[in-house]
Amino acid sequence: MEKRRIEAVDYLRGCMALAIMCYHFVGWSSEAPDGNSVLGRLGIYGVSIFYILSGMSLYVAYSNISWSRSELLTFWKRRLLRIAPLYWIACIGVLVLLKGYRNQPLETILGNLTLTFGFLDYTHYIPTGGWSIGNEICFYLIFPVLIISSKNIYLFTILCGALFAAYLQFAFSFLSKDSTLALQWKLYIHPLNQAFLFAGGIILAKASAHAHHLTLPRLAYVALLALSLSGLFLFENTPNAIDLVTSTNRLIFTAFSLAACYACFNLNATGKNWLEKALKHLGEISYSVYMLHGLLFVYMQKHLYKGFVKNLTLSQFAFFIVAPIVLIAATYCYYKIEKPFIRFGKITSGPFKDRLRTAFSQPSNPAN
Repeated sequence: MEKRRIEAVDYLRGCMALAIMCYHFVGWSSEAPDGNSVLGRLGIYGVSIFYILSGMSLYVAYSNISWSRSELLTFWKRRLLRIAPLYWIACIGVLVLLKGYRNQPLETILGNLTLTFGFLDYTHYIPTGGWSIGNEICFYLIFPVLIISSKNIYLFTILCGALFAAYLQFAFSFLSKDSTLALQWKLYIHPLNQAFLFAGGIILAKASAHAHHLTLPRLAYVALLALSLSGLFLFENTPNAIDLVTSTNRLIFTAFSLAACYACFNLNATGKNWLEKALKHLGEISYSVYMLHGLLFVYMQKHLYKGFVKNLTLSQFAFFIVAPIVLIAATYCYYKIEKPFIRFGKITSGPFKDRLRTAFSQPSNPAN
């Protein structure tokens, strides 16, 4: 497959990050949206869509390499430079600004700073949403295996089938509809309960690559996106969060999520009109929005809302004060931290100081 920037994938990623932020702000300032609300569903399946989009994007970037030892090391270098710097900032912010060091054992701090907690103890994450980053690191471990196996359709089917079987086990057996999602959170965030979503993204990208000659008109993908999002928002009978991730509902909402991602992957957006430019920017800063919104909400609630802000409810404070600051901070972090480290990950030659200077000074248009 030709390596290209999939613009609409970024749009969807940005919208999901914004939806998750809104979901948390509503839950923290009043009460968690129920399972039948749009925010309640996006709060759960926004992260699922992140995983699908991650599998798609990585397939585009790495499907045609030979996976020699040097290429494997390059993959890990680029992934860690993409994930780690901002995750470190979020962790240090919680530990220092929120005094989180007081109740975090040393092994948890070290596990988060080394990004090994995902496979050592995936429940011990420090920043809001950190569990999904631990899962993502686990997925990077299996990604080369999945890509190499994708050259053999039988082996690839067996591996993806095994991940789907684990997915079904959690949905129909391990997770109980008679309890709450909060009480079963440790089970829900288990990497094996999320891995099929990542593999599903690889499957969709691979299918798109092999069926490029059967590409449908753009309007067909717009219709598919509209139908899948309508299904995700309007499908009934999920009053509680646990209803969204158990039994046949899990399969139905997963299908809607996969369909929405597939539509965006093939939408062939240009990113040139004002709306697409705004969505493109939101997609670019999505990781920073996701990692920083919890830290900034708690810090500003503690130091600004209670002491200085008058005549605003906590919900108004969250959306009118904190949300714009999150977007500004995320934009700053993207251009000053994320982009330079992404660029540095792409530089493979020259003395270390020269590579570092180049990475942090020259413009770039990096792929996520």
